[in-house]
Amino acid sequence: MRTERFTLEGFQKNMLLRFIVITAIGGIVATILFYVLTSRRLNEVIYTFHLPDSINEFLLPYMITANLTGLLVVIIALILAMKSVFWKVAGPLFRISQDIQKLIDGDLTVNIRLRKDDEFKDLAEDFDLMGKSMRDKFVKIKERFSELSGTVTDMSICHDDKELFKEKKDLLKKNIKELREGLDAFKI
Repeated sequence: MRTERFTLEGFQKNMLLRFIVITAIGGIVATILFYVLTSRRLNEVIYTFHLPDSINEFLLPYMITANLTGLLVVIIALILAMKSVFWKVAGPLFRISQDIQKLIDGDLTVNIRLRKDDEFKDLAEDFDLMGKSMRDKFVKIKERFSELSGTVTDMSICHDDKELFKEKKDLLKKNIKELREGLDAFKI
């Protein structure tokens, strides 16, 4: 069975771009370091006329030093980038999770607000739309309930007046129908 995962295209592009940039910077640093170290050594050899037995003996220590230094720079840069990404992801997810818990607890006044540049801004806006939609539906249901309560109270007072009683009964039927329509909007 294939598992589908929720992904954010912009987030993936940012991560890939950061990885490419950091790797490129590491390669450039390693190349520059290698060039600086070997050119200094080549100048020393040229002036002293001390030529090594092989090119490996001559360049290997500098190649290892340059590449290890470049690797260290890339690792540090990746750690810093991942820490930055972690906070850009963990913070918004934590705020969204807290606000969703408030919705679960019945607080329909919640609005999920994230910073302009947060990765999950679109997701937060979708949750806000969901909360607003639920809020609007519950407001209508509460209004119908209040009207029903008022009509039932009026009916108990005017049960002797048949004309008024019939009018209240029709209003009661209409409010019950509207209340049912409001409740039917929810799939359970």
